[in-house]
Amino acid sequence: MNHTIHQPVSHPPPPTLFTPSHLIPIVLLLLTLPIASSLLEKHRFSHFTSISKCSPVPQASNPFPLPWSLNRKYEVYRASVRGSLFEGHFLSKYTRYGKTHAIVSPLTGLQKGINTIEPENIRAVLATHFNDYKRPEFRSLAAQPMLLPGLFTTDGAIWAHWRGMVRPQFTRKRFDQNVRDSERHMLLLFKALGESGTDGWVASVDLLEHMYRLTMDTATQFLFGVSAETQSAALFRRGLAETKVGAVHLDGFDETFIKAGGYVGHRIKLSNMYWVYDGLDFRRACRDLYRMVDGYVTFVRAKGREERGGREVEKPETVIEEMEKQGASQRDMVEQTMHLLVAGMDTSAAALGWVFAMLGANPDKYAKLREEVIKVFGTEERRSGIEFSLESVKSCEYLQWCLRETLRLFPAGPINVREAVRDTVLPVGGGPNGKNPVAVRKGARVQLGTYLTHRSKELWGEDANDFRPERWQGRRIGWDWTPFSGGPQICVGQGYTMTQVSFVIARIAMRYDKIEPAEGSNNEKRSWMTVLTPGDGVKVRLHVASQT
Repeated sequence: MNHTIHQPVSHPPPPTLFTPSHLIPIVLLLLTLPIASSLLEKHRFSHFTSISKCSPVPQASNPFPLPWSLNRKYEVYRASVRGSLFEGHFLSKYTRYGKTHAIVSPLTGLQKGINTIEPENIRAVLATHFNDYKRPEFRSLAAQPMLLPGLFTTDGAIWAHWRGMVRPQFTRKRFDQNVRDSERHMLLLFKALGESGTDGWVASVDLLEHMYRLTMDTATQFLFGVSAETQSAALFRRGLAETKVGAVHLDGFDETFIKAGGYVGHRIKLSNMYWVYDGLDFRRACRDLYRMVDGYVTFVRAKGREERGGREVEKPETVIEEMEKQGASQRDMVEQTMHLLVAGMDTSAAALGWVFAMLGANPDKYAKLREEVIKVFGTEERRSGIEFSLESVKSCEYLQWCLRETLRLFPAGPINVREAVRDTVLPVGGGPNGKNPVAVRKGARVQLGTYLTHRSKELWGEDANDFRPERWQGRRIGWDWTPFSGGPQICVGQGYTMTQVSFVIARIAMRYDKIEPAEGSNNEKRSWMTVLTPGDGVKVRLHVASQT
């Protein structure tokens, strides 16, 4: 019997979907798409520049470009740590590239940003072309979780909602009432500063430390109707007060805030890479801040309900009552209270610190200021009978000059950044003479160098870096002086700050006839975190005026 052996039939392998040869065009496509996109974007923006009749602007060079602009971020961070961010890093850039210059991508050549210190451009960004810009998203993210979205970190409907809720509190009548309420806090400050020796001098103190507590206590009194009483708590800890007074839920807020604010300052300087600068210390500090603020808001709400006899809010008299009437949750109140506390305490404390740093270094200016204050209000023991109010402090012309001059040299926000939401134009900076318009690409950031604008010798004279209040005689405020920003988003608390700070300066001048820097102090060291602050405190000696 024959058996046929069948050989297995071999079938060709199924065709593969992808081979190395197939991948080549895909890789090439992925590589060429960004290049093509960049070329198209350059062409589009070039066309916009042409039809807008804009001129080229100098470009800041970047000889050693690194991914994500790491080299630029490191330069800013290093200069900040060294204390040479403004007079060193930024001044050298503007000196080399001009008052308005562009930052471009070293890979694509696309415009990434514009840096400018020209008042006409500041006016355009903040006012006349306000709708062409927004606050950069990274600034809001960098401030979190210390500041969650709210009044000072958002735009559009959210910003308008919270500003509308807060603005009714900032009236002349309330400014005057707050000045009267603040007299008690000034007496606590004088007690905290200590008694004078037989020679009339008080032991050296760090005024900035005390100003944080003073501005916290007066700001909470003004905004929420209940003072945080942090000065009273500090006096109690030092054994200078028998009992704690009132609400002390915010005792220690200033120290914790400084810790968290240090992180936020560095995070903002790192731009989109803010997330690199983080840590458990930062998170714990933010958690502690919110715990304190939550306790304070709970206390204020309970006190309000008790005073109203449990009735609903009808006519709001404080920010908290306004929030309650509009149905804000406890969480909303806490988050927005954080924004208001930072603005009310940090900005005013820094301004006061710089004022007394300048007056301590210029005894002739302090003597002139004191002479004017005494002429209007009298001395500590012999009052003139004129009450403190918005109008009465404004009538002290030299005092106002000193305050304006301080805010010129040390603006709370030394740099202001906006991001273009559409292609737009800056009025000056282009062309060979820098007088022609400059095109700004959608998505580019415009950095307004307020600090250097305020110190421009072209705008303020050869002595622009000197403290000379007399320069304000006959000078009108313009876009060369923007310590409170400008336009629709101008600081809502400008009137409050100017009135409150003026009051404190006047009361200090009435009590002390001399102020001088303490031995070994460095009162003009700059530290830019949430605001521009004296980096080593304001260490001074104060001499109590003779009342004879």
